[in-house]
Amino acid sequence: MSLGEFFFRLHLKGYLTAVALYRNLQHIVSFALVLLAFSSCKNDENVVEEINAPLVNYPLNEQRHANIIYSDSGINILEIDAALVQDYGNMEPPYVFFGGGLNVRFYNGPEMSSTVMTADTAHQDKKSDLWAIGGNVIVRNGKGERMLTELLFWDKKEERLYTDKKVTIETEGQLITGLGFEADQEFNNYRIFKVQGEITVDDE
Repeated sequence: MSLGEFFFRLHLKGYLTAVALYRNLQHIVSFALVLLAFSSCKNDENVVEEINAPLVNYPLNEQRHANIIYSDSGINILEIDAALVQDYGNMEPPYVFFGGGLNVRFYNGPEMSSTVMTADTAHQDKKSDLWAIGGNVIVRNGKGERMLTELLFWDKKEERLYTDKKVTIETEGQLITGLGFEADQEFNNYRIFKVQGEITVDDE
């Protein structure tokens, strides 16, 4: 092999290597462009989906320092005061949230009874009218009795209160603790499922 032929082959080998690298680079660039286009397309789809998605995390309406009176056939049944009322009728199931403290007063015919229920928050299922009332729940009746718990369910249709949580009932001269409780919504008749303790309180 002559010296010129040697340098020619060396040059040709370098040329072919450069061509191969160039073609590989073209494939890499083409593949990257396809990935970029696909990613851009997916991003566009996501943006469109986000724009078209319904805003279900916001209440239909909101009231502050609300006073709500429920009536039946023109007769008042109960009255609720709440710092915040949010109607989530756009959720499934639809519900109403009461926050910032609420006060419920029950009517007995045309007159307001002496039964009052207070709590931190409440969640009303609009379909079943079942209320979950939570946080420092206190129910007082006209006999001076008080029931305290952290979670209370109020079935407004059945006019019934109940819970499976710990309860404390304060009566005149007695303190009763137990687990589980049910009563009529005016807290006139009640029972504790599992009494855990009774303490006689001396008023003197």
